[in-house]
Amino acid sequence: MKKNILTITISGLICFLICCKQENNKESESTVSIDTTKKEVWAELVETNTMLVKPEGWDDEYWKSVHKNMDCQQLFNTILKAVLTGKKKAYDIFTDSVLTIDEVKEMVNTGQTVSANKDTQAPTISADDLSLIRMREKWIFDKEKFSLEKQVSRIDLIYKKLDENGEYIGDKPLFYVHLNN
Repeated sequence: MKKNILTITISGLICFLICCKQENNKESESTVSIDTTKKEVWAELVETNTMLVKPEGWDDEYWKSVHKNMDCQQLFNTILKAVLTGKKKAYDIFTDSVLTIDEVKEMVNTGQTVSANKDTQAPTISADDLSLIRMREKWIFDKEKFSLEKQVSRIDLIYKKLDENGEYIGDKPLFYVHLNN
């Protein structure tokens, strides 16, 4: 009988301790959720454009000051390599359909570009041909740190559209990739 009472008492004590521990975990979880109230979503989805072609009338010095250390070559090569190796999927900007690796290779190798030599049969699009990088972002503001975090979910590569004389007349989409998924 004393063994049963002792067993019940110990079992009850263990259950009590487990419940207390779970309650403490809930308190620490609520502390984490309180921390997240220090952040607020300013924009669920924002599309931003980064121009890579200097607009008419812009001073060279100012243009260079707003594009410091921007390595378009690295950006372009990293994205293209990820697509061509199958690490990332490329999507058609108009239809959102997945492009095959061969379709991407064909797009890159047959697009009209600035650096295209008139004598070359298949001009190649390179980082120098990019005119715009468009990104879709989520903006999260941290009230405590007074800082803005941008979570980029998609990058579109846009290249220079040229007229028959090789003059820049606008933009043409290449493809886009998703980030963080």
